[in-house]
Amino acid sequence: MTPVRQSQEPEGVAAILPIQQSVAGSAGSFLVAADDGNRYWCKPLNNRQSPRVPATEQIVGRLGALIDAPVCEVELVALDGIAGFEFTPGRLAEPGWAHGSLAVDPALEIRDLANRSDDDNRRRHAGIFALHDWLAGSDVQWLYAVDQDNAYYSHDHGFYLTGPDWTDLTLAAATAQDFSLPMDAAGLDGPELERLAERLDALSKEQIEAAVSGIPSTWPVGEGELQAVADFADSRRASVAARLRGLVP
Repeated sequence: MTPVRQSQEPEGVAAILPIQQSVAGSAGSFLVAADDGNRYWCKPLNNRQSPRVPATEQIVGRLGALIDAPVCEVELVALDGIAGFEFTPGRLAEPGWAHGSLAVDPALEIRDLANRSDDDNRRRHAGIFALHDWLAGSDVQWLYAVDQDNAYYSHDHGFYLTGPDWTDLTLAAATAQDFSLPMDAAGLDGPELERLAERLDALSKEQIEAAVSGIPSTWPVGEGELQAVADFADSRRASVAARLRGLVP
């Protein structure tokens, strides 16, 4: 039995009202209002990318929060109350758990790290560099909140962890790989890079395993595979921390 455990009774929120169909992106994420008073962009198991994507999104968001990277807050969202809603043409919401990402509004989606001098983006961009390298980022895209002086948020992590259909074998093969973000690092906040490196160094495997646990048992990913994710994240901490320190001005 692995330390990472799935849950037959996960903790989460319930969608009470669909707000917006999918308007962009390949997965078909859609906006709902939930019973906690918040709005979430949801990716269900029958999204257009892969049934494993909700697990990937949850994991990356939870692990990103462990190092205080600028990730959108993630939540498990029960769709039972809006089952039958056509969230993207030809696909209906099904009962059960979906991945939810707390809505940031108003925000624009972008694929470059501009506006580094705005808000605290020198610090936020450092967190984005750390997250991308640590958790094998790919198909990168971010949100910037126009009413927060263009503050950046990392979101849409479905292609992280070596891809939407990752396995324990793909993770093992990529353990020693350098996933440094191939973008200009000039102007990143030096103290934040050092803080991120120290945070990675200080993380325990138990903390990582706890973050990866609690994924719904109804999702198509086994506890052994989730343990492989925890092992992957744990084994990469030191090398990623070293590369972050190499970016300090």
